[in-house]
Amino acid sequence: MMFRAIPVLAILTLSACGGGGGGDIGAGLSLTTQAISALPGRAETGEDVTFAALLNDVRITNGVDVVTYDPKLGLAAQYHADDMLANNYFDHYSQDGSSPGDRITAAGYNWKTYAENIAMGQTSQAEVMTAWTNSPGHNANNISPSFEDFGLGKAGSGSGTRWVLVLATD
Repeated sequence: MMFRAIPVLAILTLSACGGGGGGDIGAGLSLTTQAISALPGRAETGEDVTFAALLNDVRITNGVDVVTYDPKLGLAAQYHADDMLANNYFDHYSQDGSSPGDRITAAGYNWKTYAENIAMGQTSQAEVMTAWTNSPGHNANNISPSFEDFGLGKAGSGSGTRWVLVLATD
């Protein structure tokens, strides 16, 4: 089984301005805002309910309150999964330079803190949840008490499947 995941973006807060790397975040955000707002709203699906059970089982086992599905976070996660698949890349930053925070904002979620887990190659929700649970950085995001909401995105199939989990609090 192929497992590629990056636990880079742990918890970020608004206690400082916009975040590292310099540059004008607004430039990437305007492109992302247009792209995300052009997508139809994403309602909770049976897959979201199934994944919520997997994620919340891990949280409960670790003594942390459960998270609930948020359609705006689902939209941000799905947008990034689709973009990574369509443009054949695997990174937290989109090729237009937008960050997870930019995408979450563009989807209409007014976040205070967020984290993003990405993975590639798992073929089921159970597989990706196991992979994230077995990765210390990803699991720290999964069980952080800082989060109240989540959204999940999946694009592709087989070894090329891209997964995006967004956890946040507004």
